[in-house]
Amino acid sequence: MGKKLQVYHTPEIAVTFDPSLCIHSAVCIRGLPAVFDVSRADWVHPGAASAEEVQALVARCPSGALQAVRAGHAPAQTAAVGATTVTFQSDGPVLIRGALDLTLPTGVKERREGSVAVCRCGQTQNDPWCDGSHARAGFRSPRRS
Repeated sequence: MGKKLQVYHTPEIAVTFDPSLCIHSAVCIRGLPAVFDVSRADWVHPGAASAEEVQALVARCPSGALQAVRAGHAPAQTAAVGATTVTFQSDGPVLIRGALDLTLPTGVKERREGSVAVCRCGQTQNDPWCDGSHARAGFRSPRRS
């Protein structure tokens, strides 16, 4: 918690990364390794691919930790109300995509649009958001017969 928002930009696109939301799924690293390379201190190089490619890959981020806005374009809008989806990842978090009105464990209410990953293993250090602790804890989803 309390991790600083990181901003990376070119004249064509701005990419932000919120480390407090990242679940370390590596969708970004596998999808565009020239852009997203954790071996570098400045690990995001949005100019290493086209703005269209970067924006499309960022839209696949399951936790919403990555966001992208293209120059001269309005920020992408979330699907219409009623189109929010909830997916229980096997042995992982609950992924929610859409428009959300949340009440956090602290009682704080906030509006989110896009993707979030909610912990279901109980081991996160960033409640209620998944921080990838399920992998270290060996969390397994309940199995149905």
